[in-house]
Amino acid sequence: MENRTDKHSGRQGGGRWKPVVLAVVLLGGLVAVLAFIFRDQLTPAKPVETGRVMLLDESGASAEPSAAPDELLFQASGWLEPDPWPVKVATLTDGFVEQVFFKEGETVDNGQLLARLDRADAELVLRQAVAGIDAATARLTAARDRWERISALPERDTTPAERVAARSDVLEKQAQLESAQTARDSAKLALDRTEIRAPTNGVVLRRFVDPGSQRGRGLDDPNSAVIASLFDPARLQVRVDVPLAEAGRLFVGQPTRISTAMLPGAVFTGRVTRIVGEADLQRNTLQAKVEVHDPDPRMRPEVLCRVEFRGRTGSFGHAPPSANEGRQTLWIPEDALDDPSRPEQDVWVVDPVSDRAERRTIRLGRARRDGYRRVLDGLRANETVVTAGAAGLAAGHRVTSLTKEDAP
Repeated sequence: MENRTDKHSGRQGGGRWKPVVLAVVLLGGLVAVLAFIFRDQLTPAKPVETGRVMLLDESGASAEPSAAPDELLFQASGWLEPDPWPVKVATLTDGFVEQVFFKEGETVDNGQLLARLDRADAELVLRQAVAGIDAATARLTAARDRWERISALPERDTTPAERVAARSDVLEKQAQLESAQTARDSAKLALDRTEIRAPTNGVVLRRFVDPGSQRGRGLDDPNSAVIASLFDPARLQVRVDVPLAEAGRLFVGQPTRISTAMLPGAVFTGRVTRIVGEADLQRNTLQAKVEVHDPDPRMRPEVLCRVEFRGRTGSFGHAPPSANEGRQTLWIPEDALDDPSRPEQDVWVVDPVSDRAERRTIRLGRARRDGYRRVLDGLRANETVVTAGAAGLAAGHRVTSLTKEDAP
């Protein structure tokens, strides 16, 4: 008897551990999944000091071989956005949203029903307007009958005043009927406007409503009447903040190449379509709009991009440089070089989209200026290079950039 009791107690003790073991296994699996998803964020970035590749006037430096046509002049970061702008779908009548038939990211067709407002009031007004037409029609019929009877009588049996009054009554009742018909059309239009439909084909960029939301044209919120915003995935552009030091080389129609970390390895062509009329004083930049040729359907607004602006060295717009215009050249901080005396060597370049370092071979000229060395090939204007802290750095490592003041 005692042995059976001991065995039974042992089985109960083992059973109590099973939920604990299962919970530990599940928790460990969840931790492993989260660690895989957020591995980039969990891996500490290596702090390094960085500097920028500068584009400067040559100003007396020894001349180097001229650049080939359609070379890379400079590059800058930007964000995708609809071209030329998103389409806002707004309600033309006030009310509360009763139903919503779309979600963000969905593709919608022209005329597709997106949302419906509460229709009770609009339906009541329409019924009243229809009843008003019936009443106006009856009054007009009676007035016409009276006019027809009076006009059929001999003139000696009626007075001119009776004839004028009967005719005027017909015209008045006709006007009342037309007014009632206008009221009916207005009520029908208000009822139709409780259904908000897509004005064009596109992808839903943003949803502004939920069932129960109030929509109205006179509210303080500038989007108070907006149901959704749409964009055409086949028409995208990049808004680029170009440093003022490079802005003189911008021109409408300039060819570009566009890349994004969202689609690694993919390069899209484009061209500058607009240069905004005012520079950003605080950021010291000038914004340009670059259309994307044949964008990938997976691309979405607000995705970070890198844009390469191409052309001919020294070009300004479509005109060649004048004879007295200094040629602009690239310069790298000498701190980024392992051995400034070697004309060809590798440097670490930081990708502005992914913050990862890559090793790149560059070719140097002989000219030096204020701690910078002339670059002949391998770098682009405004690129970021590692100037200190590269020990132990490997290709693909994430880095965080520090200035010399920030460095410990």
